[in-house]
Amino acid sequence: MSVVRLAARAAGLEKTLLRQIVDLADSSCIDLGLGELAFPTPRAVLAEVSREIDRWPLGYTANAGLADLRAHIAARAGADIEPGRVCVTSGSEEALFIALAALIDSGDEVLIPDPGFPAYEKIIRIWGGIPVSYPLRPEDRFVLRAERLEPLLTARTKAVIINSPGNPTGAVHPAGELERLAGILAGRDIIPISDEVYRELHYGSLRPPSIRNIMPETIVVDSLSKSAAMTGWRLGWCIVPTGMIQPVIAIHQTTVTCASAPSQRAALLVFGGSADDERRENLAELRRRRDLALAGLKNRLNLPLIEPEGAFYIFLDVSSWRKDMGTSLDIARALVSRAKVVTIPGIAFGRNGEGFLRLSFAGKPEDFAEGLDRIARFRSNA
Repeated sequence: MSVVRLAARAAGLEKTLLRQIVDLADSSCIDLGLGELAFPTPRAVLAEVSREIDRWPLGYTANAGLADLRAHIAARAGADIEPGRVCVTSGSEEALFIALAALIDSGDEVLIPDPGFPAYEKIIRIWGGIPVSYPLRPEDRFVLRAERLEPLLTARTKAVIINSPGNPTGAVHPAGELERLAGILAGRDIIPISDEVYRELHYGSLRPPSIRNIMPETIVVDSLSKSAAMTGWRLGWCIVPTGMIQPVIAIHQTTVTCASAPSQRAALLVFGGSADDERRENLAELRRRRDLALAGLKNRLNLPLIEPEGAFYIFLDVSSWRKDMGTSLDIARALVSRAKVVTIPGIAFGRNGEGFLRLSFAGKPEDFAEGLDRIARFRSNA
């Protein structure tokens, strides 16, 4: 049998450490690695879909998405956004994938947060770009410090990815830092890419700021996966500068033709307000689960952590365990195999994540409490 010669872009590609850890779990494990809300799709949306699906046209939509949906997305993003800048996609990762495909050439550099979502690095490398990490540090509560990015900018820098609220830290970047970053980028041929998939999941009184409000030509990627508990519907979008939209749509057409028609119509129901009450209830319940998780961690493990301002993760400092348990990856593997608890090692999100574990409080509070009990018992017997 002949040996298949892989493309250079495929060499070394494998599932992220996040997925590799989850794959080690069996049915006896408590999953504190959840990357999705443990809430159903809003009942009002499901009821309307059930009533209407026989009457909906379910063939191909326009490649860029249903016109009404693009208009809703544009209006939600800001009065200055034209629907013609929106492409509806199969989730936010596809949105990021096609935006970067249209933007970067081989050798272009893209700044990414460290710690940050591991797909950023993979997608950039697939398109021949060079990911350059910028540090988010625990002493800053993992919020962006614009002055730390400026020395990393070069003539090859094409874009800067910003994620707020952040995965895995739950940090919300302050408006002042985003303004400082915008000032640094002003006059340079560098575009911000704002990943806003957690922006609706916040615990303050105000919606987290977006750099798009300061730099209108920002690329925005977003979805309903987290904010409306619709991960399996695979409905996302990107908003790009006018000069990018045609190649973005063309790449999207070549990749998936169009986003799922039923998912787009379900999204129209969400934007039309059908899910508003349940989304508010879910956020209130998520806040309650966060507070219970923080109290449980303090009582059972008493390890350093930073209270998340958004998303549904707690980044737990386990650096004191390294002497006798090893790296964050060693700790996560030991917990899943011996304590039967899934946690995500901080190293999965970049070098600055080492010494931390990501714990999700998106599941049932009783499961989180049981997971903490198992970890505490395991640690006391280690």
